[in-house]
Amino acid sequence: MWQLVRRNWNDLVSMEGGFALMWIDGLLFIPLAMAAFFYPIQAAEIAGAVVILTIAGYEGWAIWRKRHPNSTHA
Repeated sequence: MWQLVRRNWNDLVSMEGGFALMWIDGLLFIPLAMAAFFYPIQAAEIAGAVVILTIAGYEGWAIWRKRHPNSTHA
């Protein structure tokens, strides 16, 4: 199975784009879905915390880029 994941990772996912994060999050979703069967409240809390942290991190990055437009590291 890991051979298939590595092959698809290299063929379909660019390391420079956001799809790499989505691929990793997709792999982490399966254990969360299994945990939701036995611990639904705790799994919902974890999922909610991840969503809130993701949104807060993105908004913080957007605000940083808006206030510092010339800070490119490329």
